[in-house]
Amino acid sequence: MNKQRYFISVLVTFVFVFLYEFLVHGFLLMDLYTQTKELWRPEEEANMLFMFMSQLGFSAVMAYIFTLNYEGKGVGEGVRFGLCIGMLIGSIEIGTYCYMPIPMVLMLSWVLVSLLKGLGSGVVLSLVYKQ
Repeated sequence: MNKQRYFISVLVTFVFVFLYEFLVHGFLLMDLYTQTKELWRPEEEANMLFMFMSQLGFSAVMAYIFTLNYEGKGVGEGVRFGLCIGMLIGSIEIGTYCYMPIPMVLMLSWVLVSLLKGLGSGVVLSLVYKQ
């Protein structure tokens, strides 16, 4: 593993994930969150440090797994990797519907959002972590 490319990959993936989730959760899904406001913490109790830590952890693990299997095959490699990760995370989101009283449309949105986050992260990694 090239450590310098790894750390740059983590940083760029983190920026992508941060902006993507800000757009999705801060704007696109906001109506659904407002409709189910009784399920969420009040804004004054939200701790963004934990969100940043989650996004940074996701980015670091994504980049680490990507580098372990890196073959240098370009964007197609990133698409394949990202889809696999996105499907994994999306399948976990389906489980939330079993124990959390959210509308099915929100769960399906989270599945799609997870799939696209994985896909986008994989593409970013394939573009940044190249020789």
